[in-house]
Amino acid sequence: MSNGSETRKLFGTDGVRGVANKDPMTAEMALRLGQAVAERFRHKGRHGRIVIGKDTRLSGYLFESALEAGIVSAGADVMLVGPLPTPGIAFITWSMRADAGVVISASHNPYQDNGIKIFAADGFKLPDDVEANLEQRMLDIASGDDGGKHRAPPDNIGRAFRIEDAEGRYVQFLKHSFPKERTLDGLKVVVDCAHGAAYQCAPLCSPSSAPR
Repeated sequence: MSNGSETRKLFGTDGVRGVANKDPMTAEMALRLGQAVAERFRHKGRHGRIVIGKDTRLSGYLFESALEAGIVSAGADVMLVGPLPTPGIAFITWSMRADAGVVISASHNPYQDNGIKIFAADGFKLPDDVEANLEQRMLDIASGDDGGKHRAPPDNIGRAFRIEDAEGRYVQFLKHSFPKERTLDGLKVVVDCAHGAAYQCAPLCSPSSAPR
């Protein structure tokens, strides 16, 4: 098995990206990536905990389900947050003390594209050598070289549950990051969310949405 020091082929500068449902952005790849991530962040005393969030692309359902299946099959738990901006998923990963976070998004790329990038427990991107190690584990899984060791036994399969208040947690974090002694009185702020994941939480950050 590789030590993860070789050049990455699957991961680019911002995760894995491509046209959805075409190689390499397939459900099969996402399943193996989920298994490799769960194995990488496996714990002896408890299940690893992996956050999965996404943007609003149609193919997000495909990759969310495949990643979830891969992670739980390898014995880690999944925390689903649904559509949320990338910084929000990083925040939830850190604040919920998860072991890693997975973002399903291709940012500004055309709608037919999608991507997957992974955060460490601190909400920051994984180092290159860790991504290279994940790639090697995915190759081992695909080839069967590990003899199925990435699969958890039946009594240790992971679980998946949804963080219902993820959006609210992120909105509160954003509001508290704005200095109390400052205001936006007299200013008009235009936020173009297009079809992005911020379409729900952005309006909640306005002063008019604050509790009265």
